[in-house]
Amino acid sequence: MKKIIALLLALVMALAFAACGNSSPSTAADSSAAEAGGKIILGTSADYAPFEFHILDNGEDKIVGSDVALAYQIAADMGKELDIADMNFDNLLTLMAQGNCDFVIAAMEQSEERLQNASCSDPYYTDLPAMIVVKKDNLDQYKSIEDFSGKVVGAQSGTTKADIITNDMPGAVPNLMTNVNDLVNNLVYDKCDAVVLDGAVAMQYAQTNDQLAIVEAVPLGEALPYCVWVAKDDPKGLLPSINETIAKVLADGSMDSFIAEADSLADQALE
Repeated sequence: MKKIIALLLALVMALAFAACGNSSPSTAADSSAAEAGGKIILGTSADYAPFEFHILDNGEDKIVGSDVALAYQIAADMGKELDIADMNFDNLLTLMAQGNCDFVIAAMEQSEERLQNASCSDPYYTDLPAMIVVKKDNLDQYKSIEDFSGKVVGAQSGTTKADIITNDMPGAVPNLMTNVNDLVNNLVYDKCDAVVLDGAVAMQYAQTNDQLAIVEAVPLGEALPYCVWVAKDDPKGLLPSINETIAKVLADGSMDSFIAEADSLADQALE
């Protein structure tokens, strides 16, 4: 009886080892994907068409834009599902440091202040220089930067556009708000005189609202490149994969496709 039991145990173990040795590549891949799976959370401020903005898609609110498309590609290349946390722009890096998101993409340039509090990827896009948007009926009033002295000029708080008002527009009265749509509505309803925006965003508003115009006579310097941001010193080890994705989408033209698709949807942006 003991010999029979020993033989049965040996047979069971042999079958088990055979099953392990015959694992198919697809099974191994599925296991690897499961280990790499889970979710990764993007932090953004979805009020900045064409980079990140809300639209109605078959009646459902959806966040889209070129930055969002890049975030989906980053998540896919990591084997993860993307969740999006829509937050105030000027709190994004702080909230990321507190664990509310894993990475930030929000048309955010490098600056010394930001680099003290977070780490960034290689650049993925350089926008047009910042531009000043005014009511079209008032466009002739603005021929130089000095013409904005005493005027109320809006910008999104926590951005380099807010710094432009403070540092480069002498006498201008800053009107800083967290939401770009609110800023533009203030301009449309004469609650401020001008708004400073990133170039592509300024052009989008001027193209979709015939009451608005860009002050082309007053250039505001060069644009800075946008980067993906992670917590200081990248404790989750995300930057190597993020930089690989950025290199890929720049090399194969995907980033251009993301931008073109976002531009085509920008006139559907919800206010």
